Amino acid sequence: MQMSKLKQASLVLIATFTIGGTFTIVPPKTASASRTWVWIAPNHGKRYHYTRGCRGLNNAGHKRHVTLHWAKSHHYRLCGWEK
Repeated sequence: MQMSKLKQASLVLIATFTIGGTFTIVPPKTASASRTWVWIAPNHGKRYHYTRGCRGLNNAGHKRHVTLHWAKSHHYRLCGWEK
């Protein structure tokens, strides 16, 4: 299986240079590139916020930056100020 991926990549490179086009490297999409990050205040309720300066975080002393997936899986809900 590894050899077939190597063959495919080399054929793409050969075709690119043979056609005379410009060579550009496109990085593969990863799961981490599409993550959404939110802010929570662990000691002040179960709400998540898209911005650190949200009005709902005014009285929070400690703020954490977590993924939206993590916040939802730990039963956090969207802040009422951001609806």
